[in-house]
Amino acid sequence: MGKSMEKTKRLILLLLNDMGPSSTKELITEAETLGIAECRDRVPGAIADLNAQGMLTKKLSKEKKAIIWGLSDKVDQSELDI
Repeated sequence: MGKSMEKTKRLILLLLNDMGPSSTKELITEAETLGIAECRDRVPGAIADLNAQGMLTKKLSKEKKAIIWGLSDKVDQSELDI
């Protein structure tokens, strides 16, 4: 796994920390707003990796008709402080 995927995973954790629980689409949109266009391709894979590592929570939102991702207790909050 390259540095770019690791950066994307860190970005997702930072975005979820800032935005709160969000859908994949919301995370992609926010990354693009920050000027990180290549995230559209990397975000789904990075979310899958973080989920497999137990770093994310997952629930289905009937209102948004999407999976909503959040930070799990395994995430060290001190690493997310900027």
